[in-house]
Amino acid sequence: MKKEVQINGNRVYLRSVKISDVTKEYVSWLNSNQINQFLESRFMKHNLSSTKKYIQKIKNNENFIFLAIIRKDNEKHIGNIKIGPIDEQHKIGEIGLMIGDKKSWGKGFATDAIKTLTEYAFEDLKLHKVFAGVYQNNMGSIKAFQKVGFFIEGNRKKHYLYKNEYVDLVLLGKINSS
Repeated sequence: MKKEVQINGNRVYLRSVKISDVTKEYVSWLNSNQINQFLESRFMKHNLSSTKKYIQKIKNNENFIFLAIIRKDNEKHIGNIKIGPIDEQHKIGEIGLMIGDKKSWGKGFATDAIKTLTEYAFEDLKLHKVFAGVYQNNMGSIKAFQKVGFFIEGNRKKHYLYKNEYVDLVLLGKINSS
């Protein structure tokens, strides 16, 4: 599987995350209660060193493709998107993303990143299906996936702890129709 990737979207392009992408701003995204509220990484405190180690670890894992989301209008790194683990036998992969730059929220960049990565997964990786799990109260992510043709497959009831109460995990998927 290709590890160094660059994929063009309409308003963003996706490229392999580099160790040099790990900046104080990037680490601040991971430590922000507002930005990380729906991420499992919110349970840890992050610093430059731990974040660089994580990037290196995921870059070395052949079952993951981990990409920076770059806005085309200003060349700004606004977040990350990944597909993985990729199951080669079943030809499936899970998509996850984070838009860390709050000024880029609600402007369609996540939708474009999901669409771009999904097309790459189907056309280049020849996957049969991609899927995602989203907290029920993360409506921005649910809508972004649905805008590019993901359908709700179901819910895992009261699955994740969110601000001292359990919330459902919404399961979304898209099947390669080509």
